[in-house]
Amino acid sequence: MIQIDGSFGEGGGQILRTSLALSVLAQKPIHIYNIRKNRPKEGLSHQHMKTISAMSELTGSEVKGNFLNSTEIEFDPKSDFKRKVTIDIGTAGSITLLLQSLMIPLPFLENKTTISVHGGTNVPWSPQLDYLKEVTIPTLSLMGYKIEIKKSLRGYYPEGNGYLEIEVTPVKKLKAITIDRHDKQEKIQGISYSTNLPENVTERQKKSARALLFQHGISTEIKIDSEKAPGERIGSGVFLFSKSHNSIIGDGALGARGKRAEEVGQEAANTFLEKLKCAHDFHLSDQLVPYMALAEGESSIFTKSTSHLETNISILEMFFDIKFSYQGDYLKVFGISFENTYID
Repeated sequence: MIQIDGSFGEGGGQILRTSLALSVLAQKPIHIYNIRKNRPKEGLSHQHMKTISAMSELTGSEVKGNFLNSTEIEFDPKSDFKRKVTIDIGTAGSITLLLQSLMIPLPFLENKTTISVHGGTNVPWSPQLDYLKEVTIPTLSLMGYKIEIKKSLRGYYPEGNGYLEIEVTPVKKLKAITIDRHDKQEKIQGISYSTNLPENVTERQKKSARALLFQHGISTEIKIDSEKAPGERIGSGVFLFSKSHNSIIGDGALGARGKRAEEVGQEAANTFLEKLKCAHDFHLSDQLVPYMALAEGESSIFTKSTSHLETNISILEMFFDIKFSYQGDYLKVFGISFENTYID
């Protein structure tokens, strides 16, 4: 049984999400202790419990200690995979964070798998639905990952009530990837969206974001679409992204009660500009390293070290005989060529 200290590194939920996925792929039981020990509210939150139960349901795995505020769990992985799983987080808990864990083993299963999740799609402290759609999925597709968003419905904090359905087709192996420094001259795209709010909210958000980009000397093409939807859910946001020849960066901001539409647009532009200035997407690096470790051949990405990234790398090196290393501004690794044994 692999022993994992849940308080090391950044000490958050990423340790749990990555460890569960790797436990399933390696078929090695794990014991995670000191879960979120250094956080104001230590132990498992409702969101983390749902991630554990979702992985257990998908794979038929056995788990001990999966209760609210628990600071340790034991997870015994099995391979009794289901073709379809539906998860109701029950709150505005992040759908995209939950999927970060499930998506790692999905391409190596025997059959096409459908995952449906009810919860929050555009909520604080997690990737927006639009990030998954415009940044994560297109990047993974370069590695041969076959995933499709079948249905989606935006859900905001605090009500939730969002929905996302993905379908993943199995592959034999993942391909190595190279991500270079992002070209700042590429056009900028995005979406300004709102649900059950006045008609002018999306336009005010969009104009504010565009204005700030122009103020910072962005002279390339900027195309921001608008999305207005009725419904009982209430929320808004802006998401901006840019695609280079083999690099994508994206970020945005969410509306909130008492927050003017112009503030949302400005915040979205500022967070996006931070990544544009760095010429890489540090959030994508966190998500990508598990797939780099599993891929065939040498992967290389232009990135900077962060606590989240180093924590994820440490977990990967616990499970597999690999070694990540930096060569200048590039993080490199020779993957283990993890093979889907169900595919000839």
